[in-house]
Amino acid sequence: MPTSPASPFTTGSDAAEQVAADPFWSVVRRRHPDIDVVVLPAEAAVGPAAVEVEARPEVEPASEAARVEAHAVALWTSLVGGEPTEVRSRWTSGRAPATSRVETTLRLDDADPTGGVAAVGRGAESLEQDGWHVLAPPDGLPRVLAGRGDGLAHEELQLVLAPAESRLVLRLRSADVRLAPAPGGPGTSEGEQA
Repeated sequence: MPTSPASPFTTGSDAAEQVAADPFWSVVRRRHPDIDVVVLPAEAAVGPAAVEVEARPEVEPASEAARVEAHAVALWTSLVGGEPTEVRSRWTSGRAPATSRVETTLRLDDADPTGGVAAVGRGAESLEQDGWHVLAPPDGLPRVLAGRGDGLAHEELQLVLAPAESRLVLRLRSADVRLAPAPGGPGTSEGEQA
């Protein structure tokens, strides 16, 4: 069936020619002639829309990092209890252009393996009750992988026990935010600088 002028998709012999000319899809088509190959336009693979990025809050970096770190510490207290050996936060790039995320890691060295396994189990139950989507794989290292929110508002949490190192780690990645420009930075006139 030929493509209509308004359709963003190429079909029929035009599509077959494009697939035959593609170094990857031509091999797939040749090895699997019984399946239909559908290649979506590049626009379908683009990340979050600019509208969603613009809807993200613009935050002051230091206060946002402190807020996310406090949230991670509260989660640690709720899921693990006690004081972590180390709390560390850093900024990472976001999932969309012009966005950033805070990643906070809490670590407990010399963790009791039995207590660590119990903390991971409690963590899975507690997070699920709080509305997180939780994955607690039954094999491998005792761990909980959790997420909540959609799109750029998605938060991710990992709670992992490494028994060989006697280490319990909680890592929280915040939702994407846009960072406010630093005072005196680009776009600030000299009269506005402190």
